[in-house]
Amino acid sequence: MKCGVAMLSDALSWFKKVQLEAGYVVVLETAGRAGHWNPHLHILMTSGGVTPQQKWREVDYFPFTVLHKKWQYHLFTMLKQQVGTRALKDKIDALWRKYAQGLVAYLEEGKVPAGGEGLAYYLAKYVVSPPISLRRILSYDGQKVRYWYNDHKTKQRQEEEVSALTFIGRMVQHILPKGFHRIRYYGLHATCKAKKVKGVLTALMVALGRLLRGTYRIAARTYRARVLASTGRDPLRCTRCGGEMILWQVWHPRYGVVYDELREIKRGRYGPRRGIPPDAGANGDGEKPMRQLALTGLL
Repeated sequence: MKCGVAMLSDALSWFKKVQLEAGYVVVLETAGRAGHWNPHLHILMTSGGVTPQQKWREVDYFPFTVLHKKWQYHLFTMLKQQVGTRALKDKIDALWRKYAQGLVAYLEEGKVPAGGEGLAYYLAKYVVSPPISLRRILSYDGQKVRYWYNDHKTKQRQEEEVSALTFIGRMVQHILPKGFHRIRYYGLHATCKAKKVKGVLTALMVALGRLLRGTYRIAARTYRARVLASTGRDPLRCTRCGGEMILWQVWHPRYGVVYDELREIKRGRYGPRRGIPPDAGANGDGEKPMRQLALTGLL
């Protein structure tokens, strides 16, 4: 991941003839379309960067052929530093001669895709999904598994049948080691720079008198609005009575209760301006109505 970011940073600065710090979101994908081991990186990069003088330089076009040679150089250099065996060095020398035009670094030719929403949507689904979805499994007889995939080269549907153990092996090989981060953020997107970068970009927008394209887009939507937009279901609407619920308690199977609305009320979170008496909304037994208690978040 660091190697991919170093390659893009080098290519960006070379193209603009000035050192630029851009923002990068890097996602490691290990599976090919057939479920085989095929590790590769997807990188979302801001369409521009900040100079050492805190000035924004936009990039509307990128000579994508440069990436092939840059990726080859940075990848081979990293391998020599990390492995360093004589056999690997000989192999790399042979690869330099074999791939004179560089290795594959894919980017759509022409204008930089606006926003990268399509790739971002794909990656969001990938990181929370298995390599092969259940709908792609055609049959399983207890011994063999038959499934289909769209071949990357032929662009056609292919079917494959393997033993159950082989299929399980293809799936579990994509489970990364505990603590390994599949998504990493660099440059302007690095979490350790969030406050500093926000201040810099705000100052730049004031100086330019307009928004910066390709930097950040803040979704000022609540959790409720996001769930409603993505699933069509209102998470705070009771499925029985149709009434509106409030988040009363969040319980975690390992950590227990991590949020309690009653505790927040007693701490004075809402202040005296609400004027809520201790037994407001309670029924005759002094309990809260069930409609308010209906939503318990299980993380």
